[in-house]
Amino acid sequence: MEYYCLTCRHVFAPGQELCGHLQQLFTSVQGEKIWRIRFLHRFAYEFYSDGQIQELIRDQPLMVSEVLCVDQFDTRTHTGLNAIGQRVSIFE
Repeated sequence: MEYYCLTCRHVFAPGQELCGHLQQLFTSVQGEKIWRIRFLHRFAYEFYSDGQIQELIRDQPLMVSEVLCVDQFDTRTHTGLNAIGQRVSIFE
């Protein structure tokens, strides 16, 4: 599983330190929703705030192969509540 930063366009492997842009995104969504998406025909996962997702779907439908949305995101542990109320990591 690899992760992609939309700002610096860098791909991160699991266990690798994330860039400041992703850390800033995670901090900005503390206690809110965060989305982890893998778009169709792309390998790495991308992270979006709820507001960013709303902007994306307003313009056009999203073609995705996998989506995880967690609520009550905890920046410290990188976890949140999934659709069935379980606390899950955005990196798993």
